[in-house]
Amino acid sequence: MAAVATEEGVKLVVDSYNNHIHPSVVAFPDGGGILYGLEAREGRATDPENTIYSAKRLIGQSMRAPLVQLALTSMPFQVEEGNNQQPIILVRGRRMTVPEISGLVLGNLKGQAETLLGQEITDAVITVPANFTDAQRRATKEAGRVAGLEVLRLVNEPTAAALAYGYGHGLDELVAIFDFGGGTFDISILKIRGEIFEVLATDGDFFLGGDDLDRALAEHLAAEVTIKTGVDPRPHPLAMTRLAMAAEEIKQYLSIEEVAAGDVDGIEIPGLSAPLSVEFEVSRTKFEQLIVGYVDRTVEVCQQVIAASGVTLADIGQVILVGGSTRVPLVRERVSELFDLYPLESINPDEVVSQGAAIQAAILTGQLVKSTPPVPQLGAAIDLDAPMMVNADMDQQPILEQAASGTGVDNAVLLDVNPASLRIATAGGFTDQLLAKNAPIPIERTKRFTTARDGQTRVVITCVRGETRRLEENERLGELVLDHIPPAPRGEVELDVTFRVDTDGILHVRAEDARTGQSQEAQLTVIGAPVPDSDDGTENNR
Repeated sequence: MAAVATEEGVKLVVDSYNNHIHPSVVAFPDGGGILYGLEAREGRATDPENTIYSAKRLIGQSMRAPLVQLALTSMPFQVEEGNNQQPIILVRGRRMTVPEISGLVLGNLKGQAETLLGQEITDAVITVPANFTDAQRRATKEAGRVAGLEVLRLVNEPTAAALAYGYGHGLDELVAIFDFGGGTFDISILKIRGEIFEVLATDGDFFLGGDDLDRALAEHLAAEVTIKTGVDPRPHPLAMTRLAMAAEEIKQYLSIEEVAAGDVDGIEIPGLSAPLSVEFEVSRTKFEQLIVGYVDRTVEVCQQVIAASGVTLADIGQVILVGGSTRVPLVRERVSELFDLYPLESINPDEVVSQGAAIQAAILTGQLVKSTPPVPQLGAAIDLDAPMMVNADMDQQPILEQAASGTGVDNAVLLDVNPASLRIATAGGFTDQLLAKNAPIPIERTKRFTTARDGQTRVVITCVRGETRRLEENERLGELVLDHIPPAPRGEVELDVTFRVDTDGILHVRAEDARTGQSQEAQLTVIGAPVPDSDDGTENNR
């Protein structure tokens, strides 16, 4: 979804058919050109190898990560490892990075927004899952650049939702934002005080979402096909894609009705003279049995975040649901049981994030005026799978990081947190924590390093992300390289390395000689992040 903030309020961006559903799907038809959104989604059933979807699960990831390898088993298009372990998508003879694919999605939304406003758009606020890694955030900003956008700020999706909910209402309460979308899950606990939105704790899983619910139901349908026809569709990507699309429709139907029954046709199996058509009947109870493990996982993460926030369940005054997967009755039931509160129903879970992004962009650019009405709290169902972008085609104002300035409701302060601890490897397979999980951002910390051997001119430091001391139990982020160190006896050269996480959640590093104060070269290579002058041949495809 995309939205723009105007003096008349927040407007959703629509396509030429007046749809404000913009699935993050890009298709490359045989006859040339590119299809986007709803038009592209039809290609999943007819040409899955050249229809790219669920790229959010690949952006900024390492191809070698076990969960990425698992995700690729359900993606029919071809992906291979590129420079810096980036996933490279092969489509119609082109080799494209995931930021390039996401950049196409954003560029299409940019064009639609320009049509709506009748003016060029150059700047944007883009929302991301709260637990996105440094590499994923860098890759998202690169996607914005590919789309021709200057990214004013990356805003965590739960924080954007809280802004849409609380902006201009003068609230003083604790809220929980339960964000369960198509590809990812996040939970954040926030304190809203007037126009100050302070995140107390956040966590999530970027391999947990509606895609998993669809896949569980598709596997069930595949088993039914095997029983009724004697043909197993699971080894065949085209057949499983058709079943996954049917599963998504059945899931949506079961969010309203107790039983879904009908036919799934067009199941193409190589070697068969005609596509299969199979009758099905799925009850909501059966569907809930298939997905209960995924839903229970969201509850576990919620319990961890509540404990980390330092508040009790009784302190939380409101639960706000975000993302299409929160329409599943079992999800709402589990959330209600956990918080002993029924989630707020007056906010559309599909629209709220883009509304918050639009407000933030307007604040940063000075476009928001006191006459701007608060965000409407009702709206039509919209797919939240697409990245968000909003119009912000004016000079950027200073980002308010610590306190509100001025008067009225024109200013809002977003105080977010570091989603995971950042650590460095030490001797013996252990790590030292540099920046703590849920520490307020922007934040920085300096650590002193010394050379370990005589004449050493280079230091390589392994950086990881995680919550345990053991190196192997954390996620490897990349390497920090300090070059051109003056040769000296072991231990005599002392380097102060400063790690800083900015308001976008992106890590920056600088180093200086502790004795002279002179800066030292510090190069941080983040695994999976975009790299300049790629040797993958992708640059020429932009």
